[in-house]
Amino acid sequence: MNLRLSILLVVVLVIFGGTFLILRFTDHNDRGDPRIWLYRINEGSIVKFEVVHQGEAVNYYRDPAGRTWYIEGDPDVPVFQQRWGGTPLLLSGPGVTRPLSDTIDNPAEFGLDPPETAVTVIDRDGNEVQFHLGIPTPDNKNQYARLVGDDTLFTVAFEWAQVVNRLVIDPPVGRLYDIDLRTVLLVQFFRGDDTTRYVIEDGTGRWFLDGETPKPVDPGAWAESLLMLKNPRMDQIIAYDIDDPTLYGLEPPDTVVVIVRQGGEPAIEFHIGDVTPDGDHRYVSVIAGSLESKDTNLYGVLTSRIDQIIALATDPALEGEAGATPQS
Repeated sequence: MNLRLSILLVVVLVIFGGTFLILRFTDHNDRGDPRIWLYRINEGSIVKFEVVHQGEAVNYYRDPAGRTWYIEGDPDVPVFQQRWGGTPLLLSGPGVTRPLSDTIDNPAEFGLDPPETAVTVIDRDGNEVQFHLGIPTPDNKNQYARLVGDDTLFTVAFEWAQVVNRLVIDPPVGRLYDIDLRTVLLVQFFRGDDTTRYVIEDGTGRWFLDGETPKPVDPGAWAESLLMLKNPRMDQIIAYDIDDPTLYGLEPPDTVVVIVRQGGEPAIEFHIGDVTPDGDHRYVSVIAGSLESKDTNLYGVLTSRIDQIIALATDPALEGEAGATPQS
């Protein structure tokens, strides 16, 4: 009898406990507690956001086709997708680490008047969400924040706030690729029947222009050249697919650049084609450089930038000799 009673009590407790947890979870969701998120907006509906950090403003917008995000400027430039990644998702709904108070008596005390950072997120229907970021909390783990139109003082994760601030401090301007220079073993250029090859010497780290008698390059000029080759700027996405490379001087290309890397990293290869009709850019395509996806875009790079890369093939800067020196 006691055993049966004990089993019955256990069953009742299990049912009661399960019901309590379900009701609690459901009640939490039904309330949609606004303190969990600073705000929520559908990632796919975001078409623009404006970020002002310490008085400096940078605006971003998505093209009408929804394929590319741009940084507003003169001219507008595409973002670098490798760094852009999930930025719209990041701004679709930041989590709140803690609500501190229902009112803010002295916003300046928290760096909110004026704010360290002010952000406006706009969706395709013209709806806007605005929020402000203040100074870090004393432990530097969070940053003060407020939603414009709401008097509540929140904190958000410091790392999240720093990513937002970086959109102004270091905008992700378009790049053909981005590599670690420490992995580079060889840089080779092909122009018609001519080949120019730069190699690094094992042990010393010195670079040479390869040939029957290798010649050392000018260390300063070559260091600047490597920085230029690390992540070349691209200024336009002219097309997302190249139907006929011959139309752009890419079949055959004017110049082929190949960067070989160590440690199993894929080689970088990009082709330089004709000058665009406006005379300001050259057509460029990235043939290889990622094991994850193939880059089929047709890019435009300012001639002032790309000609410096071509000059590494036509006018090497050798040690003790005058040669091409990259310009900033």
